[in-house]
Amino acid sequence: MHRIQRKDLLLEYLCQKPFHEMNHVLEHVRKFNISATTARRDLKELENESIITMSYGGINFLGVHNKSCSIDVRTSSINFNKKMIIAKKILNLLEKNDVIFVGTGSTCEVFVTLIDKPVKIVTNSFRILQLAKDNSNVQYNVLFGGKLREKSQAFYGSFCEESLSLIQFSKVIFSVNRIDETGGIYKSNEEEARVELAALARVQTKILLADSTKFNKVGFFKFYETKDVSCLVTDKPDVAKQYNLDVQII
Repeated sequence: MHRIQRKDLLLEYLCQKPFHEMNHVLEHVRKFNISATTARRDLKELENESIITMSYGGINFLGVHNKSCSIDVRTSSINFNKKMIIAKKILNLLEKNDVIFVGTGSTCEVFVTLIDKPVKIVTNSFRILQLAKDNSNVQYNVLFGGKLREKSQAFYGSFCEESLSLIQFSKVIFSVNRIDETGGIYKSNEEEARVELAALARVQTKILLADSTKFNKVGFFKFYETKDVSCLVTDKPDVAKQYNLDVQII
């Protein structure tokens, strides 16, 4: 089972009440053939994302009452089916031996696990790197370093942005947190967005990923416009088309 899908199962169970005994959680996931070791690793990731806290024998679900926890973080592992639909669609846009910059985000992570033809990947996401290593169709991958944002396991900063000039890539694939009614594209973190801006400035083929829950909403940092991307890939094209965005929708 994919990591994001496992986290989705955990969140579905944990959000029912603010406190759970660890043994009850492990007993629940065992029904889905998820080992205790794997579950503890996923729980640790949820803790790093400020969705839960763990103590000896117990788990506190912060998403119930922690209003400072952003909606994007709390739902990053939800809508797995939507992400899967989008990821499968992107496969038709790939060509053999493409050199692709892949941005941060759970939809991009799902995409990397599904790549079905030989490509090369450039990224600033440590999570993307780890997933790419497990996909035999990824011929090689390059991780650009810099300052590390612990929450997303993504690198950012001027060193990371300038390093992009060392490699010529053919496509940029990036996800989005919000798209407003005029086509403005938003990310939740300005530093990570600036790395993607540096990548977008170097290519003509720019593929934007957004599930159907992201439209007609304003986010934190507006960094791009849908009219400037090559295509928008979403799980429900009809939903996107009702906003009259100036972009090809797939």
